[in-house]
Amino acid sequence: MNRDELIRWIEEHTETMISDFQRLLQAPSVRDDMTAEPNAPFGKGVRQALDVTLELGQKYDLRPRDFAGYACDMEIGEGDEMVASLSHIDVVPEGKYWTKPPFGAVIEDGYIYARGATDNKGATLASIYAIRALKELGVPLKRRVRLIIGCDEESQWQCMQHYLAHEPERPVWGVSPDAGFPFIYGEKGIANLYLEKEVSPTEGVRVLSAHGGERHNMVPDYAEAVVNLALKPTHETEDVEWHADPAGWKAVARGKSAHGSHPEGGVNAVSLLLKALQPLNLPDSEEWLETVLAWSESLDGSTLGIAHSDEPSGALTSNLGVFDYDGKRVLCVFNIRYPVTWTLEALQERLQPVLERTGFRLSNVRHTPPLYVPPDTPFLQAILRVYREETGDTETQPTTMGGGTYARVMPNLVAIGAGLEGDGNAHEPDEKIAIESMKTLVRIYARVFEALANL
Repeated sequence: MNRDELIRWIEEHTETMISDFQRLLQAPSVRDDMTAEPNAPFGKGVRQALDVTLELGQKYDLRPRDFAGYACDMEIGEGDEMVASLSHIDVVPEGKYWTKPPFGAVIEDGYIYARGATDNKGATLASIYAIRALKELGVPLKRRVRLIIGCDEESQWQCMQHYLAHEPERPVWGVSPDAGFPFIYGEKGIANLYLEKEVSPTEGVRVLSAHGGERHNMVPDYAEAVVNLALKPTHETEDVEWHADPAGWKAVARGKSAHGSHPEGGVNAVSLLLKALQPLNLPDSEEWLETVLAWSESLDGSTLGIAHSDEPSGALTSNLGVFDYDGKRVLCVFNIRYPVTWTLEALQERLQPVLERTGFRLSNVRHTPPLYVPPDTPFLQAILRVYREETGDTETQPTTMGGGTYARVMPNLVAIGAGLEGDGNAHEPDEKIAIESMKTLVRIYARVFEALANL
């Protein structure tokens, strides 16, 4: 590929790319089962984003296909084999404390602000423009290049289950642009552990209800509890306020959201809430409070008995992403990212004695096994070469991570970057990506796709 021609093509199409990007970002593509219907299994907002995506594929002659609203794909080129790029257009809930409209796609100081800007609509749009550039510039390709775009990555990955069940062809190798550069050769195992305990209500002062968190893979930034107190507690703090409630007093805790794979980057509002309830001299039947508080504050899983680490991927992380108490049952959903050389079976064996001691039970597990591809694999070295040439960065090394991407769903895939330095805040308020970063991503993706198609 003539690099100067690619750069010139990107400059000529930047204005259109940003307009297309804003349309995609303005679709509030949070899974909503209440508005689900045929061909929109994840709700109207996700369907809206999918329609925009398919429209772009049709407009630029990229042979798009709709898989009943679960996913779509589009491709260029000819040949018996294909390489693939897997990304997604669904997003986590916007959360609180934004200073820009979460779905406004506002441009300010060279950045576009919106939920999904970096995770993962920016990479999806840049990938579409990358294959459009390859097609319109007539770049020779030995293999087809296919974009596979899912609609349920932030929830249950039902999109990929449906796609794999209805599309038998698999790529020879490929990428998932949903992580970091140069590439991610290992992803920790992900286990969402549902821990429950039944509680017998008692007389006197007690917690009537409490909840916090919207998704397992987000650090909760809001939590609240109602206590049947007659008088307002005196221990109000900056993070926890008490408000009058018909049933007594309501505690409202405000934390800081972060991605579930990096819980240390946030402040868990559930932990703040439970701390605020500690001084209330609650009855013995609510000893669960101390247990859950200890679990929520242990970001390495040590109080759950599951702390572990290995050389390739480091230490396990634990995030209490969803908490609910209705006066009779406590539910905690922990988002666990465990080392690539460990197993779910070993984790559960460590967890069991803690559950027996505390009276909780493991009611459900949603699990994605870890991923590991040796970093000296030839197609990974091709990705590394392109990244170094396009960015001039010779220092950053391939690595492993706690996040999970679509690279896990097919053999011979790894994750690559979805943004550059200065972009980010995935799963946090004021998520953003620079317009210059979008142009660079198109350039990197186009050259990576070319390299993998011709390797």
